[in-house]
Amino acid sequence: MQTIDRVLLSATRVGVFLMPFVPLVISSSLFFPFITGKGFAFRIIVEIIFACWLLLALRKPEFRPQKSALLFCVAAFLGVIFLADLFAENPFKAFWSNFERMEGFITLIHLVAYFLVASSVMTEKLWYRFLATSVGVSAFLGIYGLLQLAGKIVINQGGVRLDGTFGNAAYFAGYMLVHIFISLFLISRHRISFSWKWLYGGAMLLQVVTLYFTATRGAALGLIGGLFLTVLLVGLFEKKYQRLRIAALSGLLIIIVLVGGLYLARESSFVKESPVLTRFASISLADAGPRFMVWGMALEGFKERPILGWGQEGFNYVFNKYYDPNMWAQEQWFDRTHNIFFDWLIAGGLFGLLAYLSLFCALLFYLWRGKPSDGGEPFSFTEKSVLTGLLAAYVVHNFFVFDNLISYLLFFSLIALMHSRFKQPFPFFEKAKTLLSEQALSISGASALIVLIAAVFFLNIRAIGVARNLISGLKQSAKGAAENLEFYKRAFAPETIGTQEVAEQAMQAAVLVANTGAVPSDLKKEFVDFAVLAMEREIKRAPNDTRLRMFIGGFYNRLGRFSDSLPHLQKARELSPTKQTVAFELSNVYLSTGKIAEANELLKEAFERAPEYMGARVAYAVSAIYSKDLALPDKLFATTTSVNVLADERLVKAYYETGAYQKVISLLKLRLEKNPNDGQTYVSLAAAYLSSGNRTEAIRSLQKAIELNPEFKQQGEFYIGEIRAGRTP
Repeated sequence: MQTIDRVLLSATRVGVFLMPFVPLVISSSLFFPFITGKGFAFRIIVEIIFACWLLLALRKPEFRPQKSALLFCVAAFLGVIFLADLFAENPFKAFWSNFERMEGFITLIHLVAYFLVASSVMTEKLWYRFLATSVGVSAFLGIYGLLQLAGKIVINQGGVRLDGTFGNAAYFAGYMLVHIFISLFLISRHRISFSWKWLYGGAMLLQVVTLYFTATRGAALGLIGGLFLTVLLVGLFEKKYQRLRIAALSGLLIIIVLVGGLYLARESSFVKESPVLTRFASISLADAGPRFMVWGMALEGFKERPILGWGQEGFNYVFNKYYDPNMWAQEQWFDRTHNIFFDWLIAGGLFGLLAYLSLFCALLFYLWRGKPSDGGEPFSFTEKSVLTGLLAAYVVHNFFVFDNLISYLLFFSLIALMHSRFKQPFPFFEKAKTLLSEQALSISGASALIVLIAAVFFLNIRAIGVARNLISGLKQSAKGAAENLEFYKRAFAPETIGTQEVAEQAMQAAVLVANTGAVPSDLKKEFVDFAVLAMEREIKRAPNDTRLRMFIGGFYNRLGRFSDSLPHLQKARELSPTKQTVAFELSNVYLSTGKIAEANELLKEAFERAPEYMGARVAYAVSAIYSKDLALPDKLFATTTSVNVLADERLVKAYYETGAYQKVISLLKLRLEKNPNDGQTYVSLAAAYLSSGNRTEAIRSLQKAIELNPEFKQQGEFYIGEIRAGRTP
């Protein structure tokens, strides 16, 4: 092999071996630092090694793609999703995704490129080293997790659930889940020394402990299910190693005892005092209620588009259109079904899901029926059982969550490993020898370098600039709002990933700037105009996105521009007729413009869809007060004892603005019974007394407010003086 070929091959293999280190990447200078840093690192590495591999494959037949069922399944999956994204509700976002997810068709095609490269240049020996490297990184992350547990490193998402360098406990758990089985797979190899087995065992212990303290129930179920299947297969069918078979049956018994013991002890103080065990012990069908609702919405979306689905990043359209009003207590902007199979059913329709499932079928076929094409040693029965357990664990875990870049990377690494063991040459590639002369190689190399630079720039560098400028725009600038605006403008200029997130963040910032007195009026106007321009561009690209309509509608509401807000919120209502948050925002427009009857009808419908939702009940009561129907609130809250609900500020404000001062006074007194030292409530009470004509009680309330809050003394005494003088302060 010539020097240039060795360099290309070495560069490609080094790139593949860098992949296990991608989970370590955190880029605090970018928007969504735990996602974007990993995503851009992965893409750039893939682009470099793909260019090197392409030149190598043109010169050396042994590195060209070879056929297997796995290759055809991957190609079919890529083709179906390409068509689905092409005809998606929002093709731009289906292609680019966003910073929060960093997926879309760009990531999918990079995963396929990685699969082609890794399966072509990696030998069986290198694959085992690759797995060992990945286990080593996972062990490091296990130690990282223990430091989080000890309080030495902050838990990024807050709370007590470990999230490592992922910023998300579920992602971290999925990563550790896969590596538990990879460690077990390496331990099960009878060809390695006991010292290595002990090292892998120590790594597996770290992985299990870390997974436990992520308190991720889907991963815990995946671990139990995967291990159960593994030991069941070994215990029932292992014929070569009887001791191993006995150990597996013992392990099966241990799993049953541990799971059964946790279930029986679920009401014990030992379990209830542990936040982790409490989460695991609370696993039930009732606990999965919100997910069942989301899956029901997904089925409705599938019925509407059964063939190719809605494209990647399309579930938000389904979620809003078929929103279940009983989801009011959950996140209002789901973009995933929290089930990988429903995710692909929505993204690619029936064909997309079948193509995705074909990957698992092909993996299992080659695992149990395939014969290595490179003369390598077949997997032992135990190794097959462990890898089968890995797939089962992965499926169970993803039945309750969804994939992310790192889990996709691990999955495609497994596909590449299996393809490299069972691939067969294509006749055309086998017959064709070196396709490039030295002169042609130089020309092709230069061309590949140009294409590589262009790909890195257009797919990554520009997007990195967007993420960096966006995070700079979010920070408080020493030069004031003008510099923040410039960062937003720079972030929004490229037509690439993240433009929707830029528009949303700019719009939120514009509201703050518009309500800040120290900012010059011309700068306020410029900030607001830019935010509107940015969001309108996004709406033009995705006119049926309820989230965008709600953002701009709410933005106009907060600026008091109700006539501008109305058409957007009416469109949002049309797109998502059952979502209460849309009804609330639209009713604000109606109430602010005197359309009381319209607001009342809208909020009545929102309340009747989910009567147990107290937020909808309060909103309906507010509209009733403005409608002068004062009996309805009493009826709505007849069985309610919560002071926070009964004395809700929205109710107090409505009663006050409609002149029901005695009702305001009674509600504020109720609030003071719960919190007698709330000086601000006494100030509000004074205003209600004054409006009702009771100046004596107004003065007493202000005196009490001064007593509770000495800083209010000067202002309070001024108010008292004005009241005693017969004036209204």
